[in-house]
Amino acid sequence: MKRKQEIENSINYLTCVLNKLRTKIHESEDYNVAYNRLLIKRAELRKKLTCTPAKAVISLFKKKLHCLNPHNKEKLICDYFNSIKL
Repeated sequence: MKRKQEIENSINYLTCVLNKLRTKIHESEDYNVAYNRLLIKRAELRKKLTCTPAKAVISLFKKKLHCLNPHNKEKLICDYFNSIKL
């Protein structure tokens, strides 16, 4: 939880810096390069935020379960109605 908050704080800080640099990127090539680097860093932090360890563990279990029983398809609602004999 603490790590997630640190990442969110970093994203917010980078967003503020990017907003300030956005007005100056046409003035100098150095500002443009700094803006692009910070933009990439913010994108990396956002990616880290979405790839939490809990999601990684869940996806690992799903892959393992699918490998054990690859013929197990998701049931569709039409399968339910096809199984009912009228």
